[in-house]
Amino acid sequence: MSCECCDYIGIGDIVEHKMNTNVFGIVIAEAGSIRSIRTSPTLAVMNFHEWELRHVTSGEHQPPAKEDDETNVVRVDFNKGQVLTAETPTEGVA
Repeated sequence: MSCECCDYIGIGDIVEHKMNTNVFGIVIAEAGSIRSIRTSPTLAVMNFHEWELRHVTSGEHQPPAKEDDETNVVRVDFNKGQVLTAETPTEGVA
């Protein structure tokens, strides 16, 4: 792990991509200037050059996970039979 006084990115550091801050994680390996990052939340391993990354300070807030959009969700219970008549509200889909 690196200290706060330098820009060195080492194993154990929490970093994010400079151009896409949705890509962040912990450094798990080094190979020259290449750093292998275990990304969050997918746990996929991605490789970047160290100059593409920046440290995430301990007090910095990570972007929140995307929440489900409930506005366009129609709950359907396929275990129940539905009787459709001409007056059944189907919102134009049936």
